[in-house]
Amino acid sequence: MSPVTEPELISQISRTKLWDTNSRIAQWVRLSGSPAEREAVQYLRGVLDGYGLTTSIIDHPALVSYPLESSLDVLGSAACRYRCLGHAYTASTEGLEAEVVDLGNGTPADYAANDVRGKIVLVNGLAGPVPVYDAERAGAAGEIFVNDDHLHNMVVSTIWGTPTPESAVRIPKHPAVSIVALDGADLRRRLAAGPVRVRMLSRVFMQWQTTPILVGEISGTFSDEFVMFSGHQDSWHEGAMDNGSANATMLEVARLLSLHRQQLVRGLRVIFWSGHSHARYSGSTWYADHHWEELRDHCVAHVNVDSTGARGATYYGSFGVNKELGPLGAAIVQQHTGQAPEAKRMSRAGDMSFNGIGIPSLFMTLSQVPVTSANEDGVSASFSAMIGGKMPWWWHTDGDTIDKVDLDVLELDTRIYVSTLWQLCTQSLLPMDFRPVAADIVTELKAVQAAAGAHLDLTATLARAEQLTRAVERWHQRLVNAAPADVPALNRQMMALSRILIPITYTQAGPFDHDPAWAIPHLPGIQDARKLAGLASDLSAYRFLQTRLTRSNNALMFALREALALLAA
Repeated sequence: MSPVTEPELISQISRTKLWDTNSRIAQWVRLSGSPAEREAVQYLRGVLDGYGLTTSIIDHPALVSYPLESSLDVLGSAACRYRCLGHAYTASTEGLEAEVVDLGNGTPADYAANDVRGKIVLVNGLAGPVPVYDAERAGAAGEIFVNDDHLHNMVVSTIWGTPTPESAVRIPKHPAVSIVALDGADLRRRLAAGPVRVRMLSRVFMQWQTTPILVGEISGTFSDEFVMFSGHQDSWHEGAMDNGSANATMLEVARLLSLHRQQLVRGLRVIFWSGHSHARYSGSTWYADHHWEELRDHCVAHVNVDSTGARGATYYGSFGVNKELGPLGAAIVQQHTGQAPEAKRMSRAGDMSFNGIGIPSLFMTLSQVPVTSANEDGVSASFSAMIGGKMPWWWHTDGDTIDKVDLDVLELDTRIYVSTLWQLCTQSLLPMDFRPVAADIVTELKAVQAAAGAHLDLTATLARAEQLTRAVERWHQRLVNAAPADVPALNRQMMALSRILIPITYTQAGPFDHDPAWAIPHLPGIQDARKLAGLASDLSAYRFLQTRLTRSNNALMFALREALALLAA
């Protein structure tokens, strides 16, 4: 077969295959560890086998959870029942009776102004790990979350992947349910008139299950490196968009790259996770734990795909990324959409389980419903601030059916992913640019130093980071003018630089553990320096914190030194 160009490859995307596979996948309700999920995985494997990939299924244990039954009754003379939805990993209760206290948005100030001990708190927004964790620490007996006009399934555990003895204590001990906005308004009207007691019933499944990871591989022609292309295949309800459409995108990428495998410099590893929706990313976490050295030594990048092809999803204004892959992603998205996207720091969400190893990641959700769209309302509160768009209203609901997928959007999203994987697998020199990474470190250090003032001296760290920006700029010019003979060594340098900088800028847990499922700030080890100015310098708390920050700064200084030594070599 003669070599194919990227535009020719894009033209070979099959709309028929995309739609047929998406429709087929959406026939199963794919609860993690269920027989239906296993059927779906066997179907996906059969397709990959037909495309010539080498496939395997890895079975592993996961602590799986999802709601079974729930109800919420207002007690007293004006009794009523609200439709509600329980949440994964919350405690089951056969009938918790307690007074309700309205906490609004559940901010620290809201908790400080209310005694919630033994009460059920009413909080705006989607159920999530942090709100449940905050309520339990405050002594609440349970939680009621006020969603939009739809009830959204959520996982509320703060534990990333399978618990350890240390993290298992954070498995939620109280029940939590969600109600729709109309019922939330009614409950608040009742609270305005006086105390309200409710009875909450919630039965939640939480058991160990054997769950599958499906792996399909295409070997590279010239290198033992590979690109990991992953997405989850488990689902809430039929999950036609989340994540059936993304699975269709994955299969189409696999088909096209397999057809032209003789042009692949490095390999492609396509991985379908279980335990994303019902076990807080247990599949990708297990894989990171059990393939740690292989991933560190050979995986050049991780491209993730979730919820492609949503009806009305026309916004491509930003995307999540580890910044060394930002220019690549921005150029490809603009090429296919005409929009100029912003490469935003990758969030602590999805199956981003590889920060400790230092693997740069690109994309998660891509196309979004515009915040200003006149289409049906979407789940915007938790997404628009982060990515500028919003998830459609059917996200994590039983409305996520095949009619919610737009084939035109699905094809466009797939074009972006085909281009991305093609370039990562066929370009001899890895398409990475570390200048944005170094610039971000300098910017963040300056912000932390300004907040800490004289309480923590980061002068030497900032000077070393600025030295890194200059070294990276010189190195980038070398990359641009690289001779073919230098490419293998330069690729190893790029991989090594990611291995140094991602763990220190993205993790607190370090290379061999996983941070909780909440936001992790940039340069997390030194962020608490912002608190020093608010503490009396003669208090033990101040000195304890200053000591920890000094040690964390040492770790950052060492990482910067290692990066500079790598570039000098």
